[in-house]
Amino acid sequence: MKKNFILFLVTFLFLTILSSCKFSNVSKSTNKKVLLTSFTILEDIVRNIAGEAFLVESITKPGMEVHGYKTTPSDLIRGSKAVLFFENGFGLELWSDKFTSNLDVKRISISDNLKPIYIDEDAYEGKPNPHAWISPKRGKIYIDIIVNALKDLDPENSSIFEKNGTIYKTKINKIDEDFKRFLNTIEKSKRYLVSCEGAFSYLANDYGLKEAYLWPVNAESQVTPKRMANLINLIKENEIPSVFCESTVSAEAQLTVARESGAKFGGNFYVDSLSSKNGPAPNYIDLLNYNLQLIKKGFSLKIK
Repeated sequence: MKKNFILFLVTFLFLTILSSCKFSNVSKSTNKKVLLTSFTILEDIVRNIAGEAFLVESITKPGMEVHGYKTTPSDLIRGSKAVLFFENGFGLELWSDKFTSNLDVKRISISDNLKPIYIDEDAYEGKPNPHAWISPKRGKIYIDIIVNALKDLDPENSSIFEKNGTIYKTKINKIDEDFKRFLNTIEKSKRYLVSCEGAFSYLANDYGLKEAYLWPVNAESQVTPKRMANLINLIKENEIPSVFCESTVSAEAQLTVARESGAKFGGNFYVDSLSSKNGPAPNYIDLLNYNLQLIKKGFSLKIK
């Protein structure tokens, strides 16, 4: 009880100080205005479009699970210095409402301009799947939304943002075409993508894949015996050669699925976070390439 009171008092005093202070929106080290994002993938997209015009930072760090992230007092200080806060929306950032309620910062939700795909089961039934950026086709929509937001914020640099956006979309177009060519070599009945999290609904929808998973959203990452049994049976019945998981969660359950079904474990996708700078997905373009190459390799494996 005493600990709870002390925690309450410290938080109250911090928020009081925060609300009474006026922070500069300009970074002292770079003399640039600050753009804040909710997670590392969005940070990289925004940075590629903003170029040298702004300092771009992410609340969460590489490797962190974003759904259930708990913000800290230092996050609030960083937020108070930002001129824009970019979030994905669609319920990805369960913490963002509370976070931004304590800040005087303009909030840009990418999901406000996206058509959702809805989750159709479990506790998240009827809620939008948040992982639209996993599909290269939707990634290009993210770019357009961010370009427009930055043009509104800084009209003088509009041409720079538009140019950067066009260059960025050209890179994604190449990935999109490569993946479409590959899928044309796979029978439609064999195009199953099995992952831990149901994070590939947009990719599946845009490229004609069939999606299966152990849980719909990582925030709900618990596997029931029934769900695992159903997935194992699906894999056996359709002779699916490989299954995957994600870098921010344990792959233990999916490894069990692989053993019991005869499929091979194809590796971990990068979904909610970039890798470290020395990892395989240090930026969004590399993330798309890495995930799609992993899928291509997994589809080429032979079942036991």
